[in-house]
Amino acid sequence: MTKLRKTSTRSMMPAAALALVTMPFLAACDTAPADPMAAAQAALADGTPRIALEYVNAALSADPDNAELRMMAGDLALAVGNPDRAVTEFEAIVGGPNSSSLAQAKLAEAYLLGNYMGAAREALETLEYDVPMAYTAAIGIAMADGDMPLASSQLDKGLEKFPDDPRLVTIDAERLMAAAQSKAALERLAPVLLIEPAVPQAHMLAGQIALADRALDTASKRFETVLSVHPAHQTAMLGMAAIARDKGDKQKAADWIQKTGGSGTTHPIGVLFLAQMSFNDGDMQGAFELIETVPAAIAAEPAFTRLRGFIDAARGQHGSAILALDGYAEDHPSDLMAQRVLAQSFAEEGEFANAWNTISRVVDHPQADGGTLLLALRLAEETGQSDAAKIRTLIAKRDAAPDLSEAMLDAGRAIRTGDWAKADSIYAPLIDGSGKNDPALLNNAAAVKTKLGEHDAAVSLARRALAQAPQSPQVLDTLGWALWQKGGAKAEARALLTKARQGAPNNGEIAAHWTAAHADN
Repeated sequence: MTKLRKTSTRSMMPAAALALVTMPFLAACDTAPADPMAAAQAALADGTPRIALEYVNAALSADPDNAELRMMAGDLALAVGNPDRAVTEFEAIVGGPNSSSLAQAKLAEAYLLGNYMGAAREALETLEYDVPMAYTAAIGIAMADGDMPLASSQLDKGLEKFPDDPRLVTIDAERLMAAAQSKAALERLAPVLLIEPAVPQAHMLAGQIALADRALDTASKRFETVLSVHPAHQTAMLGMAAIARDKGDKQKAADWIQKTGGSGTTHPIGVLFLAQMSFNDGDMQGAFELIETVPAAIAAEPAFTRLRGFIDAARGQHGSAILALDGYAEDHPSDLMAQRVLAQSFAEEGEFANAWNTISRVVDHPQADGGTLLLALRLAEETGQSDAAKIRTLIAKRDAAPDLSEAMLDAGRAIRTGDWAKADSIYAPLIDGSGKNDPALLNNAAAVKTKLGEHDAAVSLARRALAQAPQSPQVLDTLGWALWQKGGAKAEARALLTKARQGAPNNGEIAAHWTAAHADN
């Protein structure tokens, strides 16, 4: 017999594990029906699970021992983001005369979604593995425990027994995506995306792939499908917020973020969105008040520490900025803005040696701007560094170079909205004109060519960029990835991507490219 939940102990789990948990396909209508069960069943295509749950509640009040009703109530509870209610319903089934393998698997997943990890592990021990959901539960729990080899092994076993199960196929596509094989992941998802009612996990992954490729309209349709099935899906809401932000609609982005709050506590990633928007708008007090609400365990994540450091520095709290940014900057040496803000805060605190050690990491970076070089020069002179002469030369070279900032900003906006052709048209007159010796522009133009499938042009531009900035991890990555996409030069591509990863070990995109290039090695 499954041991039921103990009233206690929750633990945090990775978002990847959350994505594996069941999202039922439910809905309802808005009038009191004579037959609550029939009304709830008829609501499957309407996308209103809260109303459907009300119908099921009415039916349960008349027939509290009905296991079918309790199963539906548990599914609906998960759809509206109430794992505790789902646990209660599934526990009632598992502890009664109508227990089944499916109910036991759903209970394990409900424990997982509710962060009752001890109970989830105990429930896992009783699973018979005669239904696909037993495997999805086992995979999710293994991922929550950080045991990726076990999760992969369980996935293989599940696919061997249930090769066409939509959720197992979706998790297999997730595995491909984790290996940076987005094209293969989409091909794996294709039959699942056609299923009605929609499989929300599949549409969520397809939306994330589209968002990464800057196909914003496609991503939006996928996230909308997820929300039609599971209206409380916070990650889909955050995806919609990201799309609105990238399209320049700040109010719509903020509205989506607020929807993640449920009972008033906004999702931490939503807080990050809002705080970043406040920071960008110059509202430092608002940004500070938002970032202060994030729990300590989450606030230690890199994206949060980076923004917190920027906010503290902008508010003149340089000691706090140093505390937030010091470790982050060391782990992310190619983040120019973080290095600059940290160096400035060190200087404001009179720690000029630390300031110089920080800014010196990016003096030779191809994208080091005038402000960064001027700060580096001041610190070099303050600390008596011999690099001052070299920095003056770099400043003179930059001052003599054409001002490409407006074109770079325009191209960046086009890239954020997924308009690769427009970005390419902006770069086209510059790569052999005023930007022909600018490594950042050449590098970005090469990356756009890769997105457009023009691999010969991408390789040519990336080699020109590398000639200008031979140690840049970003340029090494662009050339390595262009070669890999082109095919035929795998050894050189892997070598370049390895060097890029060594130079920027915490860069997610570089790591993904390296992983993809070594997946079949």
